[in-house]
Amino acid sequence: MTDAPNDAPDSPAPPIAAGPKIAKESIWEVYYPFNSDAEKDGVPVASFPMIIYFWPTLLAFLVCGLVQSIGSAEAQSVTLGWWATGALTFNLMVIVTDLDQKKFAIVLLLVLLACAGLYVGRLKGWAILGDVGHWLASLQVSYSTAAYLVVGSSLLFFFVLGMLQPRLNYWRLEPNEFVHYVQPWGRDQSIPRLGSTVTREVPDVLELILTFGGGTLAIKREGQVVARIQHVPFLGKRMKSIERLLGVTRVQQT
Repeated sequence: MTDAPNDAPDSPAPPIAAGPKIAKESIWEVYYPFNSDAEKDGVPVASFPMIIYFWPTLLAFLVCGLVQSIGSAEAQSVTLGWWATGALTFNLMVIVTDLDQKKFAIVLLLVLLACAGLYVGRLKGWAILGDVGHWLASLQVSYSTAAYLVVGSSLLFFFVLGMLQPRLNYWRLEPNEFVHYVQPWGRDQSIPRLGSTVTREVPDVLELILTFGGGTLAIKREGQVVARIQHVPFLGKRMKSIERLLGVTRVQQT
């Protein structure tokens, strides 16, 4: 007994599920990583100038100038003067020092011990600490309204000028290569993806805080650093897109 031939047409093959849609990234993502959870064809990232860390001083001087222009009481001007001076001192400390996690913890502990010492000295009536406290309280730190606005406007000018640089000088991390662009000339350098690694470095905790989770992106090839992209804001958020991008190798069809 032989089986009868099956004249029925072959059943259609099941449809192949389409992969995730790859979104086209925007060059403006050098400033902020929009849609970091989406699949992208490339991740733009740029090195920012150190003026990016001076936004606290910039805001302090502009705000103090505007507030002081409303009222000119002496007590108000001294309070604002201390705020502006404190912001400037903090920014200078960020630029001069490099506090990694260990050093930052030590400095924080020393500050807490100093505050505790001042509190105990005030309760015990220690003469030296009391004299230092009176001397600091007697300082009449103040700036004129014009000084606030001039310094704040100068910082704003250089801040805007510095923010233009990443738009013209940036990297584009692609699945198969890392390309450096310098506008308006275009491609300046290309590093093959194969054999290269991308790591995040956090040389300073204060810089990490001021850039909202920023840091330095190091591109290494055969154990050697071939490119270092410094002072990158929101780098922690960008790493999601970078890790997802580097997890695949795409084939171009011709």
